[in-house]
Amino acid sequence: MPDDRLAHLDGPDGPHLGDALSALVDGELSPAEEAEARRHLDECADCADELAATQATADLVRGLPAVDPRFGFYERLLRPSFGSGSSDRRRVRIALSVASAAAVVALVVGLASNLSGTEVTPAVDDMVEVHEAGFLPATGFAAMPADELDDLEAPSVLDGGFRREEVYERPGDHLLAAAYRSGTDTLTVFEQDGALDAEALDPQMEAMDAHAWAMEAGDGLHAVVFERDGVVYTVVGDASMAVLLVVGEDLPDGPDPSLLQRARDAGTEVVWTFGLGG
Repeated sequence: MPDDRLAHLDGPDGPHLGDALSALVDGELSPAEEAEARRHLDECADCADELAATQATADLVRGLPAVDPRFGFYERLLRPSFGSGSSDRRRVRIALSVASAAAVVALVVGLASNLSGTEVTPAVDDMVEVHEAGFLPATGFAAMPADELDDLEAPSVLDGGFRREEVYERPGDHLLAAAYRSGTDTLTVFEQDGALDAEALDPQMEAMDAHAWAMEAGDGLHAVVFERDGVVYTVVGDASMAVLLVVGEDLPDGPDPSLLQRARDAGTEVVWTFGLGG
């Protein structure tokens, strides 16, 4: 390993890997450098601890988790005695790594929270027109590539024998739509992330139950809005209202656990692991 990687001193107790740890985590060391670093880690508990913190920080940021710091975390970071010795300076570096990750993922938590709390008011009239037009380019929708469909949760078959024919997206308003057919009956399922603002629905919408609202859409069409956990579906079709209600019950909830909850769980585990003592 080149001298500038290892030869610096981190205090009176001898040489340590320092910045070479980040290079090790990022895969930037040559095979010879990595072998030398691993030999040092086998004998240096301080560097091994710092490597664990550096790796955890990298994994934390790459995985976009959320950190909910343990009580007193920042106070311990800032207290006057913290960092007074060489071993404490290494603790400072570890703490700052975790704190930096916390700052990044706190932003992610905020964004995820905002997304989960977004209120959605389906533009039912617009959706009816799109269904009738058959997703012509003028509607702003475009068919999604086949290789992207595996990541979606749009069912390939719904109750009533409806089979999915195509999935479309309209990037301008983050709206997804899946077209289904059963014999001569057609329907479109529009999907929006967020929570339904039921009070802003079209006055013609009639509450069918606590999570479904329906209306006649003209020309033999019906429209039903369903509220799920973190997702709002609008189903438009020429099948009967009863059929559309059955179809809606077959639609999936949002991710479980949600992205936000998965982030919080991962963040909490890392913060408790590297809480820097009681």
